[in-house]
Amino acid sequence: MRNTAYTLLFSLFLITLFSSCADQSTSVPPTGIANISIQHGMSDKTFNLGEEYTLGNGEKIKASLLRYFISNVIFEKADGSRFVVPQDSSYFLVDEAIPLSKLLKINSIPAGTYTKLFLTIGVDSLRCTMGLENRTGVLDIGAAAQDMYWSWNSGYIHFKMEGTFTAPTGTTGDMRFHVGGFGGYSSPTINSVRNISLDMSNAPLIIAGSSSKTVHLIADIQKVFTGKKAFSVAENSAVMFSNFSTTIADNYATMFSVVAID
Repeated sequence: MRNTAYTLLFSLFLITLFSSCADQSTSVPPTGIANISIQHGMSDKTFNLGEEYTLGNGEKIKASLLRYFISNVIFEKADGSRFVVPQDSSYFLVDEAIPLSKLLKINSIPAGTYTKLFLTIGVDSLRCTMGLENRTGVLDIGAAAQDMYWSWNSGYIHFKMEGTFTAPTGTTGDMRFHVGGFGGYSSPTINSVRNISLDMSNAPLIIAGSSSKTVHLIADIQKVFTGKKAFSVAENSAVMFSNFSTTIADNYATMFSVVAID
């Protein structure tokens, strides 16, 4: 009889233990998905490759290529707590010629109300100095990033824009902006990486349960030329690894804005 009682108690203990484990396994907080949709504009117009646009100084530009890296995505709540997208999943190569590249999908975002979005334009210095085994996907310099990397300078081109320009005088020429530099490894160099913060407090990103939401961004390409400091394309038509790179970087840091969340 005593052995039977012990067996019964032990069985009840095991049932309680497994039930507790099952409850814990089903109490994992739900997560959702946030898509970041990027549309390129030119002031109040839609930006398209091959289309001519007039800048405020009368110069006309026509782009044949537009590519740039987005990295280090962070969502912040009103109380300052943050969801930092795991870095290995936080690198994107946006290419105007590839529509799907303009939709950045962020998985497993904890439920909550987010009022700020942080992005980096470019590839941060830490990742730039890692071994090739840690630079895969869009950072693979032998594949996706092959033409977004300077082998002679061992660094990524954070922002690349190519095309043609026409000055008010009628002078024409090629436009080539290859903007890179991460601050240097062993000694200081040009740094064209830019961290930006976007306010979403007026219409927050609300992740509830397993919801999927989209944050719509406009990237105003005109601000590449006029953002913080306006410049003449005719006078700065070919920019690579030079001090003027930081002028363009300061400008493209102003080009993003949140237009809707749905």
